[in-house]
Amino acid sequence: CTHFLSWTWGYKVSTVRGALQQWLDGMVDGTRAEEVFFFMCFFVNNQYRILVNHEKIGAADLERVFEENLKRIGKVVAVLDSWDSPRYLTRIWTIFEQVVAIKLNVPVTMVLPADASRSCLDEFENGKAGILRVKNSLTKVDSQSAEAFAPEDEAAVKDLIKKTIPGGFEEVDKKIIHFMIRWVGDQMEMHMRSLVTTGGETQSTQGSFTVFGGEVEVEVTPSAQLSLPRSLRDLSLL
Repeated sequence: CTHFLSWTWGYKVSTVRGALQQWLDGMVDGTRAEEVFFFMCFFVNNQYRILVNHEKIGAADLERVFEENLKRIGKVVAVLDSWDSPRYLTRIWTIFEQVVAIKLNVPVTMVLPADASRSCLDEFENGKAGILRVKNSLTKVDSQSAEAFAPEDEAAVKDLIKKTIPGGFEEVDKKIIHFMIRWVGDQMEMHMRSLVTTGGETQSTQGSFTVFGGEVEVEVTPSAQLSLPRSLRDLSLL
């Protein structure tokens, strides 16, 4: 596998497919679809044994297995269903995946389906008020109240957080919020670059929004290589 896919149950197939198409369209390093192989739990875990035979495969030995897979694969693509109250940030599995990736310094690329991406850019067009709406929506993180499909999985993951992460749920929330603030700032910067290079016409920003342990690395097309003030990305001050 070349990438670990972070997603959550409840997504439509069209949501996952659309987000991954956006991600692939935004690649600037020449990566082709046939060169990408995702580790996706739905296909890797035996769903018949889990759902029909009720075998406890979910959170058992979670820390070792998940960290080994994440370090082996080395890249995460995280699918957000929306910027407006995303389901992604209410599920304990995806929150846990994010915080472990941050801890291991594994790069995480956040992606949205096309409609959600356009809606996010429309909010940016509304100026400070729109930017703050996006930021506030994506920083509503409460890991202690997050849920999982299986109650035993929820309990196991939360127990693991309490035992292995100094500061527990509060620290997890801080890390995820910081991560999302930097990602929103990066999205806004890319959109502004697009506006500048297209003479004021709004276009869908295509690029890779990758975060390494909380630090943002931006990949853009050569025509958009402009330097913007760093303060545009420091949304934690807003």
